[in-house]
Amino acid sequence: MKKRFLIGLAVVNMMAIGCATTYDTEKSNWTGDRGFSQTQLEDGVWKIRFTGNAHTDTETRKNYVLQKAAKIAVKDSYSFFKIVQSDTSDAAGTAEKVSTRARGRAKIPYVHTNTFTSITIKLLKEKEGADGIVYDANSLLNSKLD
Repeated sequence: MKKRFLIGLAVVNMMAIGCATTYDTEKSNWTGDRGFSQTQLEDGVWKIRFTGNAHTDTETRKNYVLQKAAKIAVKDSYSFFKIVQSDTSDAAGTAEKVSTRARGRAKIPYVHTNTFTSITIKLLKEKEGADGIVYDANSLLNSKLD
């Protein structure tokens, strides 16, 4: 009996650990539309969006988009970037899930929560002369943001 309890506890812990949307997830239908998407709006300007679930808190999402912004800056041979626009939201929605257990494949309503953080960044070659908060891309990549 004790062995079954411990096995059950281990399974529950593994499921809980797997609930949060992880950093390296690219947004797709396979991930439930959670993860990253990034779009180049113009030369040196990018929009980065991270969509997580209810277990991905605001601070974690912010750190994820900053890390992604730093990677984009370095990939494009820029040393710095600044955020020109940001948006954070927790949104709940209701959807219908088709139950495969029910004989008639009944639709069961359930609530899902997606959270997102979106930033638009301007890539910069130099920090000097830029107004506002300017991030050093290499410093961000070399630091642990969590």
